[in-house]
Amino acid sequence: MAALRADPGLMPGAVEELIRWCGPTLLTIPRYAREDAELCGIPIAKGDAVTASIAAAHRDPRAYTDPDRLDITRPAGQPGHLGFAHGPHFCVGAALARVQTEVALTTLLRRHPGLALAEPAPRAPDPGTWRLAALTVTL
Repeated sequence: MAALRADPGLMPGAVEELIRWCGPTLLTIPRYAREDAELCGIPIAKGDAVTASIAAAHRDPRAYTDPDRLDITRPAGQPGHLGFAHGPHFCVGAALARVQTEVALTTLLRRHPGLALAEPAPRAPDPGTWRLAALTVTL
């Protein structure tokens, strides 16, 4: 937070990194194999449901340097995240979501310089998304 307060120009990269590091979507919706295939030695029959772990892809050390570390200065040259999906399923609202997040976080940090967690933030029991049950802060 201190780095973002000191240099608001870091915010666009920070938003991308936050979506990669702890984005709301953990899993894809199931897709169904159109033909028999093999993935990493595992046979997949035509019609089988396949669900990809977006969270695992975002923590892949082959794609990201030190993937378990939140780094708001992560170089833009690393692969983009899958927080808004990919290809024909890419979120049409991604640009708006990015701008809204940048504006909201920038404004929040500027208006509340003492912002801090008041207690640990428990996650909601939902296996497909990463969301909080509560977020108690002090201003």
